Amino acid sequence: MIRHILFWNYTEKVKEEHTQEESLRFMQQSVATMNGNIEGLLHAEINHNFAGGYDLVFYAEFADKESLKKFMNHPLHVAHREKCKEIVTDRLCGDIVSE
Repeated sequence: MIRHILFWNYTEKVKEEHTQEESLRFMQQSVATMNGNIEGLLHAEINHNFAGGYDLVFYAEFADKESLKKFMNHPLHVAHREKCKEIVTDRLCGDIVSE
């Protein structure tokens, strides 16, 4: 199994307009559309990062490396990425193999 972990910050626009909660709900709904609809994606979620440093954490589990690779260009993921590009910035990514 692959664990795919992303950290994000909200854009300055989101922070200035104080729309963090609304933006989070929007992204959670978008991520929910991927669960059960992308082969090899076992689970995905996004939420506030209560540890600090970054505003959000996206966490996903994939069956294998090939599933993660296919996910990157899957239409649902591409649409999610497009919807969120004005909401988040400063991406930090980590991928690990887990048993």
